[in-house]
Amino acid sequence: MKFTTFLYSLIFLLLFTNSSYSNSSDSIRINIGNEPPTLDWNLATDSTSFQIINNIMHGLTRINNNNEIVPNLAESWTIDKSGKVITIKIKKNFWSDGKKLEAKHFIDSWERLLNPKTAADYAYFLYDIKNAKEYNLGKISDFNKVGIRAIDLETLEITLTNKKSYFISLLSFMSTFPIRKDIIEKYGEKWIEPENIVTLGNYILSKWENHDFILLKPKNPSRKRIILVMNSNPTSSLAMFENGKLDVVDGSGIPLLEIPYLKRKGLLRSKERFANTYIGFNVNKPPFDNKKIRKAFAISIDKRIFEKVFQGTVRPTNNWLPENIPPMKTKLSNKNLYFFDSKNIDLAKKILDENGYKDRSKFPNVKLLYPESGNNRIIAEILQNRWSEILGITIDIEGLEWKIYLSTLDNNRPHMFRGGWIADYPHAHNFMNLFTCSSGNNETGWCNIQYDNAVRLASSNYNAEESEKLYQEANKILTIEEIAIMPIFYSVQLYLKSKRINDAGFTSMGIIDFNEIVLENN
Repeated sequence: MKFTTFLYSLIFLLLFTNSSYSNSSDSIRINIGNEPPTLDWNLATDSTSFQIINNIMHGLTRINNNNEIVPNLAESWTIDKSGKVITIKIKKNFWSDGKKLEAKHFIDSWERLLNPKTAADYAYFLYDIKNAKEYNLGKISDFNKVGIRAIDLETLEITLTNKKSYFISLLSFMSTFPIRKDIIEKYGEKWIEPENIVTLGNYILSKWENHDFILLKPKNPSRKRIILVMNSNPTSSLAMFENGKLDVVDGSGIPLLEIPYLKRKGLLRSKERFANTYIGFNVNKPPFDNKKIRKAFAISIDKRIFEKVFQGTVRPTNNWLPENIPPMKTKLSNKNLYFFDSKNIDLAKKILDENGYKDRSKFPNVKLLYPESGNNRIIAEILQNRWSEILGITIDIEGLEWKIYLSTLDNNRPHMFRGGWIADYPHAHNFMNLFTCSSGNNETGWCNIQYDNAVRLASSNYNAEESEKLYQEANKILTIEEIAIMPIFYSVQLYLKSKRINDAGFTSMGIIDFNEIVLENN
């Protein structure tokens, strides 16, 4: 899932801090930085939207604090001997308008996700289902041929193309959540507004003040209301926290230069998460349609600079797969990977010389796009300066508001872009599947059949060691042989919590389960 933050006007922050909500003792106040682009769970692709959707909705399964798959809306499931047919019994549950949850609500959701007219980036998530890919690509028009059916009102049967070790895990992700087709048809695009939306989660969307805050009310009267503040200015976020106006602030709301101070004061908290930041190359746009040029750019960056700049809160990497993500048990080797040294500088310059750019003034004008936030501009400026100093090439950098940034990647992709990914579910496939040919979230334009085959075979293999080797092979193709992306660093989940909060409820996917927040008095 893509992640970043927006920068909005401080005027809205001041309006919020002066509102009755900000000082309410029955509320927990959390800074989410940016406004969610959408709360339509078939269409959302970013972590901010997922943060809210995950608390107002439920999926068939969920991932607990030990990264284990446990039932959620599912009562139970069975997998036949072939590993291809999954039968799921659905718990008795009711939507917020009192209507009973039925198997058809999942089928309606998955048809909408896969329908070509929806143009959902996450449609590829269901490609493991028989004929799902064919339906999404318009090769078949009859959804009844897709391997999903309701045996009765409370039972789903799913037929896969092959056994998939991770499939139950992805049913915990927002794109697969059920929908109410009648509500969407009645209200159209406005179905996600507080007065119209119908949900199944532990919290109800009560109020949404654009660029200001979102109010969630708990179904359980013993829980606190949640106020989600949209402030992506780290300086003012920290000020709000220190003045008691915020209870939880994540890493995007922490000023970089204040990290040493917050460490000394014992205020800075961290939690391991599966997250990676990278630079994506548009492989269909010169000069990065030449993988040798991509290599020159990749090997000329000393990624250790990010560890210094970000005060030791990130770990530089040349790998795409996060460490310790299942089923990866052995640490990915850095042997033979590209790290900055004098030989690589010389090699990078030689590559440019031999590929028509000995005269650096002839190098095309290229742009690096990044989502506008405090730290993303710093990343872009570091890269801009290093490529200028080392390669003698000046690149343009441009920051865009998150929603516009996503739209630009889809419709007018630049030469390079700053990408980030946090696990949708804790499995290596979620990272490796991102760059397959059919992935709706693959913004590089890169397509490699050898890579796709390795990922496909790894996902079908229940032998963890064999699966791990295949994922490592795919990682090598992506980052070393083809260099479709340049991984930069892994990041932990940084956050601040007020004295009211004992446990902030962060998961390894960087999402807060509001029901897991523990108050000191409890």
